[in-house]
Amino acid sequence: MSVNRVYVLYKPGDLRFEEREIPKPGIGEFVIKVGASGLCPSDIKTYRYGSSSARYPVILGHEFAGTVYSVGEGVDFVKEGDRVNVTAAAYCGYCDMCRKGLEHLCNNMLNFGYNINGAHADFVVVPKQFIPRGIFKLPDSLSFDIASMIEPFADVIHSVTLAEVGPDKNVAIVGDGPMGMLHVIASNLFGSKKITVIGLTDWKLKLAEDLGASLTINSKYNNPLDILKNNKPDIVFLTVVSKQTLEEAFSIVNKGGRVVIFAGVPLGSTSFTLDPNIIHYNGAWLLGSIGYNYIEYAKAFDLIVNGAPIQKIVSHKIELEKFFDAINIWDDKEKSMKIIITRKD
Repeated sequence: MSVNRVYVLYKPGDLRFEEREIPKPGIGEFVIKVGASGLCPSDIKTYRYGSSSARYPVILGHEFAGTVYSVGEGVDFVKEGDRVNVTAAAYCGYCDMCRKGLEHLCNNMLNFGYNINGAHADFVVVPKQFIPRGIFKLPDSLSFDIASMIEPFADVIHSVTLAEVGPDKNVAIVGDGPMGMLHVIASNLFGSKKITVIGLTDWKLKLAEDLGASLTINSKYNNPLDILKNNKPDIVFLTVVSKQTLEEAFSIVNKGGRVVIFAGVPLGSTSFTLDPNIIHYNGAWLLGSIGYNYIEYAKAFDLIVNGAPIQKIVSHKIELEKFFDAINIWDDKEKSMKIIITRKD
């Protein structure tokens, strides 16, 4: 391959396919030949609505795995030919958030696909800030397709860790998309005694049951409160966030329970009010989950290497040159789940 095919976002709504030279690593850097990259909902949101973290123009993509293509001076942690997965973000280690142990909220983080060029491309440069903590060497048994999903699974490991999911906890997940399914897998692995999934699509809810959900509710036909009023969940994860789902979450969560806002919404597009008495008198917690720390990423990596069934959520594999087709498929929620962007070689 003599060129680097890339998808560059110049501004919200202006995503272009380009052919560039294959990048060369600087001192302390290396270049990955991308084997697979995941299409994340945040890619779509950034493309369509922008992001406060984006520095345009930028190549999108932050869920990826591949092979080390070239290594810059001073890099000895990896070598050409190594199969690797890389965290989406690198943390500075010295800001007040990092010093408090909240590295996922780092004030100076580097983010692939936002403030540094990402991996919806054939090649991506890995800056020195990612080495070595953000680099995970892959066993030969793990495909690049599956390895590209370590990053979103790490987001979910942070979410269930924050909520303290365990054997004594009854969990509900609002949303039957890929992040909802990953919450089912993680909650099951963390030993939740009951997992309920609330969604809109029958085949996706059946998949949730196959992944370990105890109960599924199609809210097009049933009111979740009617079904759960005598056995309310201790934790509710919102993988789809709107005024309706937030109100629904607080209507079904048990007293003293936790509502976790896992998903974001398009920048500046949504705001809503919530009666504080709902939180006050029920002693409920409202939590926000974003990102992960290195320990949680390593946990996600280990769980996937040891057989967490995340491959079951992949609905489509689309070649890089058909990236815009992948976006159109993603829009069809009746048919799509997790979409992986593949490479021919």
